[in-house]
Amino acid sequence: MTNFLEELEKGKYGSIELKKTLGKNLLRGLMFRVMVHTAVVAAPFVASLFEDEIPPPDRVMVIDPSILEKLKRLNPNQAPPKIARPKLAMPKVVIPIAVSEEKVEEQPELMKQEELVAAIVEEYGTDTLAIDAGVELVLGDENAIPGYEEFIPFEVAPQPLPDFSPQPAFPEMAQRAGVSGKVTAQVYVDKKGEVKKWRIVQAKPEKLGFEEEVEKILPKWKFTPAIQQGNPVGVWIAIPFNFKVQ
Repeated sequence: MTNFLEELEKGKYGSIELKKTLGKNLLRGLMFRVMVHTAVVAAPFVASLFEDEIPPPDRVMVIDPSILEKLKRLNPNQAPPKIARPKLAMPKVVIPIAVSEEKVEEQPELMKQEELVAAIVEEYGTDTLAIDAGVELVLGDENAIPGYEEFIPFEVAPQPLPDFSPQPAFPEMAQRAGVSGKVTAQVYVDKKGEVKKWRIVQAKPEKLGFEEEVEKILPKWKFTPAIQQGNPVGVWIAIPFNFKVQ
């Protein structure tokens, strides 16, 4: 105790000594902390310099874990399993029956591929004909109208021409009764934009003359043809007609 008091009286443990040692200790602690952080951050980079670079796989396959268990149970020396051949039924012998010539239907004579190509070249020329190898030509009627349930894709829908789309007259019976109506017609517009076939899908109310007036003007309608991949195509479209009492 006496030594402490003597040292304190000499001024060796006062605020002056603390101020002298505080700055040095703070600077040493800061430098130590910077060194530790630098070592932690640079550790992965330094470790990567000593590792061999592994290229990524070209293809990744996902395997079900259950398959691995099955592979463990397989014996590589085991013979392949025997597969039984299916039993086929014996072919039936058909005895031809003689018929009279009147009952024999004449079959149309089909053109050969060479004759078909020659006919197309003669009709359209070689500039408009581009047939690759392996393509089979099939005869068909381009003017045939498909069924109304058959969907034909197209990019541009047919549009009615204003000068060639007359409106149906209001039925006299319905006008006297003051009844409005609606008729939905389905028409087939060919490649030239002409109406070739039509049918009445729905008429509300029925049997007041609305559907008859619509059928009178449908053959007079003309459209711009539907376009599919830059070419005109024939398609079925639905047209609604609304009859409103004035």
